[in-house]
Amino acid sequence: MPNLEMKCPHCQSEQINKNGHRRGKQCYLCKSCGRQFIEFYTTKGYSEDAKQICLKMYRDGIGLRAIERSTGISHNTVSNWVRKAGSTLHERPNNEELDETIDSRSPSFLEQYKVFRNHLSSSNRWDS
Repeated sequence: MPNLEMKCPHCQSEQINKNGHRRGKQCYLCKSCGRQFIEFYTTKGYSEDAKQICLKMYRDGIGLRAIERSTGISHNTVSNWVRKAGSTLHERPNNEELDETIDSRSPSFLEQYKVFRNHLSSSNRWDS
């Protein structure tokens, strides 16, 4: 039984049929153009907030693997973000402004970062 409210994203036809499931999502087949599609697509990946916090941690001198341990985001992902940020990464913004921006977006992630940053600054590995 076709869903009358849905339209094919390719040809805008309303002549569609259900066509099985893929990864837990209902698939549809357009009778007009023959294309298969799902009702809605989701984006994958990390939020922009998580990316900005990781870049800030890197800019503050924290290593890639330390960032991975504290955030749970792969060091390869952080490395790719650093590479893409390129020269703009080395321009150090006012930390208070960045902290306020991040504070308003994702407090739980920022809390973990601040605890980690305070831990790094309070423990000096070179003192014996």
